Amino acid sequence: MRWSPLVLASLAALGGCAEPEVERPNVVFIVCDTLRADRTSTYGHFRPTTPNLDALADRGTVFERAFAMSSWTLPSMSMLMTGEVKSLADPSILPDHVHMAESFLDAGYDTAAVVANPILNDRLGYDRGIESFVVDRAEQMSWRADEVLEKGLQWLDGRADQERPFFLWLHPVDPHHPYEPLDPRGFEPDAEGAVRDAARAALDAQREDHPATMLAEGLSDEDWETVEGIRRLYDAEVYQFDLALGQLVESLKERGLLESTIIVVTSDHGEGLMERPSLPDLKHPEDEAPDLYRRHGLMLHDEQVWIPLVFAGPGVPRGVRRPDWVQHIDVVPTLHGLCDLPVKRPQPGQAMFEQAADPRSALFAVCARSHSVTVDERWRLHLPKEFRRKKFGVEPELYDLAADPDERRPIEDPARAEGMAELIREWEQAHAPVSLGGTLDQSTIDTLRSLGYGGEVERKNLPAETDR
Repeated sequence: MRWSPLVLASLAALGGCAEPEVERPNVVFIVCDTLRADRTSTYGHFRPTTPNLDALADRGTVFERAFAMSSWTLPSMSMLMTGEVKSLADPSILPDHVHMAESFLDAGYDTAAVVANPILNDRLGYDRGIESFVVDRAEQMSWRADEVLEKGLQWLDGRADQERPFFLWLHPVDPHHPYEPLDPRGFEPDAEGAVRDAARAALDAQREDHPATMLAEGLSDEDWETVEGIRRLYDAEVYQFDLALGQLVESLKERGLLESTIIVVTSDHGEGLMERPSLPDLKHPEDEAPDLYRRHGLMLHDEQVWIPLVFAGPGVPRGVRRPDWVQHIDVVPTLHGLCDLPVKRPQPGQAMFEQAADPRSALFAVCARSHSVTVDERWRLHLPKEFRRKKFGVEPELYDLAADPDERRPIEDPARAEGMAELIREWEQAHAPVSLGGTLDQSTIDTLRSLGYGGEVERKNLPAETDR
């Protein structure tokens, strides 16, 4: 129901009647951890990894160029869940930022979350505004996507007032390492020859430029078999998530909730799948190909920050694919607009369905070791942080995405690079957190390490006694 200003004025004139309640849609907000866009069939992957996401996209809108603002979970989720920018890869929801669930709770929604990533916990503020917050407390991620979504449905069925709208955040982790799908066979082998050749060429180039950082003589066929096996397992976990997504959509339909519910599917960041050289200060596990970067959090290339973003439901155009470049910070104002929620403070993002989004002149991202900026949807600069430049001699890299979309061949354009570096410095200063909300406690640090994290954490967020 939507009431025009004229009707509201007339009602008020008839004796000071209270403003009628607005019927708002439900929201199921799905963040699939570590899901990179180009490994979904929705975004063109050659394997049929996401048939259910494909079907959801057909009845909604796909944003073809959506980007995370960091390449690991905590800073990325902080910006996604608040719509606020932080130029430091700080892990917590900052005290002066509003969690999107708080806006839904204030508007009369039931709010809940089922989170399979243990680091997204109440100690860091990710439970704010959420009445029922269920998080996997295990040291290792243990809940499959179907279990996460089933816990969400159990909460839906158990609500005291089934007439109230609801906001439900679901956070499965199936594509996150270690890749252990229920069906370990995964997909059939495929050479992915172009990717292999590009990785080999990149390794050769880095070996020539930085011979001291390279351990292997070259990428052998045996090495590439290891790479391909890991990539197939990753794809199998993406497919496993997609099966659960299909079950959720069908369950909402059976409950008569599908047509009144906005479903959002996105990710916190992508994943490195050994398509480019590693970093000089990383140790390689024995089960991985030498000198290739796997996992996430330490780089800001497309495979790390290009993420899926699909909306479907009330108010969302059907069967649309949007080519405009958008970011995580656009999600909160978009949901505010779709659900008619009041805005508590001005936000830097754009409500993507209220008007044509203005092309952004610059898109920024941050991790513990570098910043990046993309200008005019073409030029991208990776600017290493000062300690990496001093310790490892890592220099800025400028890419022309029109000619080199995979970012394989840095170009020389000192004037452009310096101008873009200045944009980063200005952005960093403008969006530096006023308060970090405290350093990480030892329990959270231990959990991060058990999940394979370490160097992703900003130094300023570590206790003074922690080994840096």
